[in-house]
Amino acid sequence: MDGLILQSATRAQLERFIAYPSHALLLTGQSGIGKTAIAEALATALLGANLASYPYHLKICQNGQSISIEAIRELQKFLLLKTTGDRPLRRTILIEQAHTMTTEAQNAFLKLLEEPPADTLLILTATSARGLLPTILSRTQHITIKPPSEADLHSLLEQSKKNTDATRQAYLLSNGLPGLLTALLSDEDEHSLVANINLAKDALQKQPFQRLVMVDTLSKQKEAALGFVEAVERIAQTALAAAAAKADVPRIKQWHKIRKSALQARSALLQSANAKLTLDNFFLSL
Repeated sequence: MDGLILQSATRAQLERFIAYPSHALLLTGQSGIGKTAIAEALATALLGANLASYPYHLKICQNGQSISIEAIRELQKFLLLKTTGDRPLRRTILIEQAHTMTTEAQNAFLKLLEEPPADTLLILTATSARGLLPTILSRTQHITIKPPSEADLHSLLEQSKKNTDATRQAYLLSNGLPGLLTALLSDEDEHSLVANINLAKDALQKQPFQRLVMVDTLSKQKEAALGFVEAVERIAQTALAAAAAKADVPRIKQWHKIRKSALQARSALLQSANAKLTLDNFFLSL
């Protein structure tokens, strides 16, 4: 865990979990905050092994827009295998984007949670707990991964070769996400969240009818729609801070309105609202 940049309270919760692990853990937090890296660091610490070559570690990722019941059936077969060793925990399962499991997959997974193997730790990651069945939530320990503070990121910011204003803007735009901050400071356009920010900047410069043309493409995958809306919110937050520093009241009102609309759209998407309708309303509000 030492190599991870973590918010202090989050680090304390994770260290307590390593000391007293339960059979199932749910890690929630916004996209790009490092949930997978944290989950793998937890698994490594508890297994005392390199996950890349460890035979009793399994990662399940969404295929397309969801995790199917077939993936959970494969997991059930994997759990039938006997483990070796003398550690209390000898097997770890990581389910990324667990909120994308279909209802059938979640019901099948619930059976595993009800009678988990004694030597196995199940780790789930999700942007929000809302997409998971209440019965799953009641059987998992929950840790929310909070963004590191500016102080937590001090060493990373100090390493930047950019000037103070550019570094400050990168921090505000990253909203405390270490991976995104690193990409912004290094001008890595390939990073998925940087790509979302560039797409959002482009959309904000377009005419209303041009924005609406983008809806069909963005709405086909809810994760893509959510990433786009979060990018707009980050841009608005950064611009709002800049406008406030200059006491530019018209710009403050403009960016406050955009940020409010983005937050409302994000909340709607997290509550499984229709992505196309949500984006239509969002673009029309800009």
